[in-house]
Amino acid sequence: MDVSSALEIYTLVLGWVLYDGLWKILADTGLVYIPLVAAILKNFFFAWRVQGDEGAETTLRNNWMDILAMMTVIAVAGMPMFTVKLSDLSYVTPCGGNTVTGGSTGTLYDNAFAAINGKTAQVPLWWTMLLSIANGINGAAVALIPCSPDLRTFAYRIDNARITDPELRRQLELFTGDCWQKARAKFITSHTALPASYPPDDLDWIGSQYFQDTDGYYGNANLNLSIRASEELPGFPYNAARDTEYLPGFIPAWGRPECNDWWNNATSGIMPRLMALIDSAAITQATIETGDIELAKNVLLRKLIAPEQAALGRNLAINSYQNNYNANAGNIAQGAAGVGLAVELASWIPKIYALRQAAPVGQSFILMGIYTFLPFILLFSAYSTEVLYTVTAAIFGIKFLTPIWTLAVWIDNHMMEGLGIKWYSWMSFQEDKATTMVILNLVAMLMFVVLPILWFAVIGWSGFALHKTMDTFKIINSPVENGTNTATNIATGMASKGAGKLLK
Repeated sequence: MDVSSALEIYTLVLGWVLYDGLWKILADTGLVYIPLVAAILKNFFFAWRVQGDEGAETTLRNNWMDILAMMTVIAVAGMPMFTVKLSDLSYVTPCGGNTVTGGSTGTLYDNAFAAINGKTAQVPLWWTMLLSIANGINGAAVALIPCSPDLRTFAYRIDNARITDPELRRQLELFTGDCWQKARAKFITSHTALPASYPPDDLDWIGSQYFQDTDGYYGNANLNLSIRASEELPGFPYNAARDTEYLPGFIPAWGRPECNDWWNNATSGIMPRLMALIDSAAITQATIETGDIELAKNVLLRKLIAPEQAALGRNLAINSYQNNYNANAGNIAQGAAGVGLAVELASWIPKIYALRQAAPVGQSFILMGIYTFLPFILLFSAYSTEVLYTVTAAIFGIKFLTPIWTLAVWIDNHMMEGLGIKWYSWMSFQEDKATTMVILNLVAMLMFVVLPILWFAVIGWSGFALHKTMDTFKIINSPVENGTNTATNIATGMASKGAGKLLK
């Protein structure tokens, strides 16, 4: 049997294991028979009260009907019947992904739920059929939704990636002061125009491609004039032709690399070490969208190091943004609004990501709770077929949230593209996109919250309409209704006779 998530493999088995235990307790104590005895007594008392000794046939007939209906519910929806264990359940990642089974999902759930490994559960016939049908419909519905990369997840992971290596963080700080600030100051004083082949904001971050490509900045044909690190750095061997500031005969443990080597060195360079922190799938997707792997690497690196630059008090992104707006006095208010929206945006992104991650988790545990409570639901409803239908609709409705959320993710990703928002952009509010991002986040919240509410409202309305239809065309009345109808007929007859006498 396929399920909707790796976690549901474990919660489904756990829920039905608890169901089996509770049902056994109710059966061993005889509590499962209370509704049957109560139905017999109810039919007897109502029939005797309304029809007296002549109600024996009615009592017998009603008992047969009620007991037959209740025993049917017990047999198909109450009695544990089909065995379910972890190895019987599997989860298939959408869009041709891997198939995982219980006990070997490759997630931390394998260890977290190790206590139920080897346990088996017995599931009643009705619920086995329901779960099989619901999971089949879910799989078919999810397959109808086109596959697409999860852009919001890529953006969230990049935004929340952190450089934890203190030595790498220190090198970033050194590189900013030793290389970028000196190169930028040289460029400004030289009154040189940035070539059109480079992005207008290329000089505003430490990995500037112009500074790497142009002689005299991060690299220099004359090593004696090159901009280099201010101290020895691990991983960069001493070079006598380059490191000429030492006394003859003294060889330091490490050398002082020039900025290009410091940034790009395949073994110890800052850039390769930073790229190792970025998801390879995000690099691939950014390359597809930008059409240039070097440009893709640059934009992702800018997103990665932005928090570090802010922590160092050199938030180059914000400074550049503010400078652009300060250059035009007419846009000051717009710039302030953009910064304010960006702050608000920063609090929304993790909320939406958390909602998306928590949705299938909450779904799994809610379903587990329903499975666990089913013995009491059946018992307290006196094995009512109407309650059975209600619970069936509830379980199917909750299960069908999986395609709804899959659709919400697809719409969210394509709305991002449709609104012109680049998930890999190093600045979320760059080019006045803050308002658009807020709109996108509002739409995402509506899709993940309001759409499921609307789905359950439709189910509830359908159930209410069906209940009214059943009441309208009900043929077989309960003893209570028989008694009520009899009393009504008697009252109507007496009223008719009284009215006839008054008219005479």
